[in-house]
Amino acid sequence: MRLRNFTAPTMSDAMAQVRAEMGDDAIIVSTEVDGEDGTCWVTAALEDDIVLPDEVYETLQKQPMDPLAKREFLAQVLTAHGLPQHLTEQVLRDCDLVDETDPTMTLAAAIDMGARFGPIDFETQTRPLMLVGAPGAGKTITAAKLAAHARFAGKRVFIATSDSKRAGGVEQLKAFTDILEMDLVIAPDVDTLSEQNDAISAADAAIIDTAGVNPFDDEDMQALRTLAAAAKAELVLVLAAGADAMESADTARAFAAIGAERMVISRLDMTRRLGGILAAALAGRVAIANVSINPQVADGLSRINPVSLAQLLVPGDEDEPIQKKAAQ
Repeated sequence: MRLRNFTAPTMSDAMAQVRAEMGDDAIIVSTEVDGEDGTCWVTAALEDDIVLPDEVYETLQKQPMDPLAKREFLAQVLTAHGLPQHLTEQVLRDCDLVDETDPTMTLAAAIDMGARFGPIDFETQTRPLMLVGAPGAGKTITAAKLAAHARFAGKRVFIATSDSKRAGGVEQLKAFTDILEMDLVIAPDVDTLSEQNDAISAADAAIIDTAGVNPFDDEDMQALRTLAAAAKAELVLVLAAGADAMESADTARAFAAIGAERMVISRLDMTRRLGGILAAALAGRVAIANVSINPQVADGLSRINPVSLAQLLVPGDEDEPIQKKAAQ
């Protein structure tokens, strides 16, 4: 999967860049327009190299697709992405309720029934965002991306980290905040973070990075809940794409139990099988907020919706791999 972000003064200019640099086969994943200066962002993608068996594409080429063939086709697609059988059956039952011959739109409708989406928007966000997750999930780069997005939008940004024990944890985030000319607050414990409540309240956007924790360790999770309470923060799970589907679901469920309602999916550009994302959303009951498609801080995070996700899952034809990108 190859994904890139493009920025231009107008949407037509951004689309022209996409076509010039990625060709006519590029699929638009998302678009966004800055409400103040009109700057346009477009995220586009090209297919990678995962293919399904020939008979799956033969089924796809049947137009219109009858309900039984459509169901079998989607079952193979979801299985190819590693979605567990019981969740596959759940999605297929919802697909059966959809009066639609196109398999992608059928899957999009089923995803919309079972999963929630809630992008991060600093225009409406009132609580600090505390990024949580397992070690190595990508919390620090996500914090930097969110801070950069808010700073470029002209917001007053508060950014802190409690990750003072991991080697290089503070230094990694400080390297980003120095470039953005922002002060990084180091708050390794509840008392130190509580002292920052006035600064947090004064900011337009408040972002708090945390140390990675074991989601199945009760003490770790309780400490995280206490830290969030000190800052009156919203817990946002950062979940790396590409992990085992049931592990992803269990991780999402564990963080949901301490109050996380949304998650940012990281490393989407390095992932071909997306069953973990869907399992976390369906079984973990955590809404998908945004996705990270590359390590570039200035590129920020991209939005995703049921149609986008469905077209990431469903293949096009036999010359295209399984990860079809969708228009927002």
